[in-house]
Amino acid sequence: MVKFMQHFYTYLLINAGFFAIDYLDNGYLGWAYFVVLGWGVGNISHYISLISGGIFSFEKEMERLKIPQG
Repeated sequence: MVKFMQHFYTYLLINAGFFAIDYLDNGYLGWAYFVVLGWGVGNISHYISLISGGIFSFEKEMERLKIPQG
């Protein structure tokens, strides 16, 4: 959970900077929303994987799909 919180705080800080740059550049907000949405999807998937015990785990999916030999 510590890694997630580090990622989340980094997300907030960097995106605040992006909004400031976008607004100061031309007086309105244009492209900063795309960064927030794209990176936000990554943060949400990270959070879901933490609370669900790894629902997006590649290794767990490979184990589930493994065909028993014998």
